[in-house]
Amino acid sequence: MPPSAASSGTASSIRGLGQAPGTPPLYAVILAGGRGERLWPRVRRNHPKPFVPLLGRRTLFEATAARARALAGPDRVVVVCGADQVRWVRRQAPWIAPDRILREAVGRNTAAAVALAALWVERRAGDGLLVVLPADHLVAPTGRFVRAVRRAARAVARRGGLALLGVPAANPDTGLGYVSLGGPAGFPGVRRAAGFHEKPSKATAARWVRGRRHLWNCGIFVGRASTFLAELGRLAPRVLAPLRRLPIPSRAPWSVPGRALARVPSISFDRAVLERSRDLLIVPATYRWSDLGTWPAIAAARGDGRPAQDGAVLASGSGGCAAFNPGGLTAFVGVQDLVMVREGNVVLVCRRDASQALRDIVAGLRGRLARHA
Repeated sequence: MPPSAASSGTASSIRGLGQAPGTPPLYAVILAGGRGERLWPRVRRNHPKPFVPLLGRRTLFEATAARARALAGPDRVVVVCGADQVRWVRRQAPWIAPDRILREAVGRNTAAAVALAALWVERRAGDGLLVVLPADHLVAPTGRFVRAVRRAARAVARRGGLALLGVPAANPDTGLGYVSLGGPAGFPGVRRAAGFHEKPSKATAARWVRGRRHLWNCGIFVGRASTFLAELGRLAPRVLAPLRRLPIPSRAPWSVPGRALARVPSISFDRAVLERSRDLLIVPATYRWSDLGTWPAIAAARGDGRPAQDGAVLASGSGGCAAFNPGGLTAFVGVQDLVMVREGNVVLVCRRDASQALRDIVAGLRGRLARHA
């Protein structure tokens, strides 16, 4: 749809941002390519993490799509996903038009996905605003999230740069990105980012948590299409250049060919751009957030002060355990800090602090299957 054919969803999103007429439209871009290997066996290659109901009946993708719709209206929600995930998107969010689903023949991490979304928005709406959202995170409540995004969008629409959303670091998690707070940015609720740091050591993360001047990066980025493309071109030209040359259909769905993606390095947007960008803003947010990357994170999100479980649980002389055993009974006897997951005929038992090693199990299973293929 050309920029002049603005929908009612676009108009409402611009009014929601409190901006003057003529402000570029706001697009909510959902990145839906996560594999979720640390959530095996519930999450598999043919049933990716965003499309699995891990926190109740609604999937993480369905919840993210609802937040995106609240931000931008139904006609300005864009999804970037693998070609094999389109069926899940269409099934779980049939209101998203097929030409707003950007299909990657092969996944090349989030830097490529952000580049594709920015190129698509540039083609459809000129210098539109992008709000980039992971498809598989916990964010609640929606009202606080929407207000935080709108603060970020107002700032970057007027002064440029990229804005991140961050929440207070609750513990020294070494698997997350941290943003250090700088001075005021001249907009209510917006600060300058003094530095972006991806996955620090345990000692460094603990020091930052005690100092309370670092926020967890929520993986939500806001900026104009031109800013995303300029930063990618300056800091990650090998990501952008092969994609910049691709023809983008004006109305039909965009299927990005594997031959082009094969020339793109697989790197996250955080590593490629955010760690080296000199013009970052940060919006400290007060909503509840988790990347839900491990079974302990799922247990914490589902617990809310109650035992985190699927099915019935009995415990004797045990503590800190969580069970995901739908329709079954799990008994913990004389053990501490264990996670038990049953999916079909597969049972996982691991310590809470060993969940990162699940990737090794998944890699071993793939190797075994390849040897017997």
